[in-house]
Amino acid sequence: MHGASLAWRGSVSARGSLGAPAVAAALALCAALGCCGAAGAQSAAIVIPAAGGAAWSASELAGLRRDLDAVLAAAPALKEAHVGVLALATANGSVLYARGADDAFAPASTLKLLVGSVALERLGPDYRFATAASLAPGSDGADALEVTGFGDPLLAARDLDGLAEAVAAKGERVGSVAVDATLFGDAPYPDGWTWDDFGEDYAARISAATIEENVVHVHLRLDENGAVAASAAPLPGVFAGAGPDCRADGGYIVVRAKPQPGAESDVDARVDGPCVVLDGVVGNGATDVDVAVPDPPLYLGAIVLRALAARGVDVNGAAVARVPPERGIGASGTAPAGAPFVPTLDSALWAHRSPPLGQILGPRFWIPSDNLVGETLLLQLALSRPALPATRAAAFQVEREWLRSIGVDPATVTLADGCGMSQYDRITPRALTAILQHDWQGPNRQLVLDSLPVGGARGTIEGIAGTDAAGRVFAKTGSMRHVRGLAGYLATKRHGAVTFAFSVDDWIGDYAALAKVRAQVLARIVDD
Repeated sequence: MHGASLAWRGSVSARGSLGAPAVAAALALCAALGCCGAAGAQSAAIVIPAAGGAAWSASELAGLRRDLDAVLAAAPALKEAHVGVLALATANGSVLYARGADDAFAPASTLKLLVGSVALERLGPDYRFATAASLAPGSDGADALEVTGFGDPLLAARDLDGLAEAVAAKGERVGSVAVDATLFGDAPYPDGWTWDDFGEDYAARISAATIEENVVHVHLRLDENGAVAASAAPLPGVFAGAGPDCRADGGYIVVRAKPQPGAESDVDARVDGPCVVLDGVVGNGATDVDVAVPDPPLYLGAIVLRALAARGVDVNGAAVARVPPERGIGASGTAPAGAPFVPTLDSALWAHRSPPLGQILGPRFWIPSDNLVGETLLLQLALSRPALPATRAAAFQVEREWLRSIGVDPATVTLADGCGMSQYDRITPRALTAILQHDWQGPNRQLVLDSLPVGGARGTIEGIAGTDAAGRVFAKTGSMRHVRGLAGYLATKRHGAVTFAFSVDDWIGDYAALAKVRAQVLARIVDD
């Protein structure tokens, strides 16, 4: 586990039968993007929670509460921890079990349930992120290419092939590339993120102009002489010397990892002044490290130049610059008065749109627990309201209004970001289950179910495989140091769906032991 506030993107498995064609397309996208790994031990059949089932009798409820109290009280893994558990009969919202349900917990990535659910309702499952580009005459006779970022967190280097082809078709020389990232202003990190995480991929800078999730992909290996050799993609020229001004030559990554033949490679990225330093050891096996870039707009522009050159466009001497804030699309600080902000792409030389939200919610957000997607999606919420600025404060206003509309007092929730990595975020188990209850009762129920990790079948819910709950736990995880959360739905064997939240913070125990206790609790509910 890296850093003090890790809510990380890991490799995941996303197998199982799916409902709507859009969700099937989502998992096809997941497979293409590499987020659906080999199943390994995760082979449980997925059981969709049923809308109805046998009612819980008084004696069944008494037995359930007695047994869960006993499990939680006897668990050494929870000693001295702050624990909250709430389980509801999904069909009618009646309480099956409650402990600390109204206590405020650090949510970690379970907070992603909030921004994802609000976005589904306010933006819609067909919503797409966008990036666009246009040409204008330059002062030296060469065209000036302007690339405008509208907050697409998923733009990849390969997506720029169409841009390069469109420019090449013009047959002109490009004298400069300007990147407009002004839509979101200049607030790269939410309050409460841990500064020493900023070199890591899970804490990449937030920008309206994003590419490759604002990380550079570094490959480290031992060469024939036993020294550490480094390469990078999509831009090779990112490495810098170790002098006092490590960016003097244009690079910003300093490799200080030591060769250690026979050892397992273990490399971390940390910010050191203007650069990112790779520390640790490189063993016999090569290792790949995704490193957060210090300036996403300039990174995007440099990749654009590389794509243009690869298509034969004359870019000799072309430089990359940011569009000045006073003339960018976010210069006014607000969306057009009286209407939500919608980018106009029809007149662009080139425009790229992401897959729709309904297709990426699972494979690119909830299942891999992608922090950058959470942060950029949060800022899109602000733009969904007329005349709101694209700021986190405005986005939190949208979220609080939505919470109030579903019966949650916003005063019981503390919001500092969209992904749950801030040390300041707090939410109650009752609020988490209210979000899930609303999703169940709305038109996106099946999409939400198909977008969540499933214990023992897809995603990274630990401790469920091999238990009676395998294939029956549809839930979002949350993991930071001293924090473990899980919230979602259970497919019980007799009683239909159960909505639950299991929140733990101030915890210092062994995670495998905690996961085992949590699985006991969930399996007991499933089996009743």
